Amino acid sequence: MISAIVDGVLLLALVVTTIRMLQMHKDLRRLGSYHEDYQRIFDQTALALDGIEVSIQEINVKGAQILNALGNRMDDARELIAEIDALTREAKRQQSVLKAELKELSSSHALLQKANRFTPVREDLDLFNDETAAQPSPVSAVASSPQDGPVIHRGTSGPKAPARVHKIDNTLGSPFRSVSMNQKDTF
Repeated sequence: MISAIVDGVLLLALVVTTIRMLQMHKDLRRLGSYHEDYQRIFDQTALALDGIEVSIQEINVKGAQILNALGNRMDDARELIAEIDALTREAKRQQSVLKAELKELSSSHALLQKANRFTPVREDLDLFNDETAAQPSPVSAVASSPQDGPVIHRGTSGPKAPARVHKIDNTLGSPFRSVSMNQKDTF
């Protein structure tokens, strides 16, 4: 009987061990599937890191190219700014010269007008005498009847002054031109 009790205890131990082993086997199988998932995830992570490394290298190369292009553009911009500054200085210089010439011309023109204001020029007198002798007066009054009053007839206007064309100088080779009031072109 003692052997039956010992056999029963051993059988019970065998059943418990078998159940425990089956549970451990199931846990190991689950752990193996987790290991495969972890291995797959680590492989994908390594590929992603390689892709990131390649992207970083491309960004560095493109960044260097952009930096070089930007430096070239900045150099071009500095040159253009220098040219614009030079043109602005030249324009201001020409503007001051033109202002001085205009001031001189206006003062000399005012003095000339004051001096010649009441003095007729010989050519004007000859021209006026020739045309007035050949043409009737521009405005004449004729009385048609004493009740109507004078009738005004309009004739042609007086002699026209010849047009003056002044020479435009561009001797400095700049985009700005100056007008010379002292020289005139004849056509």
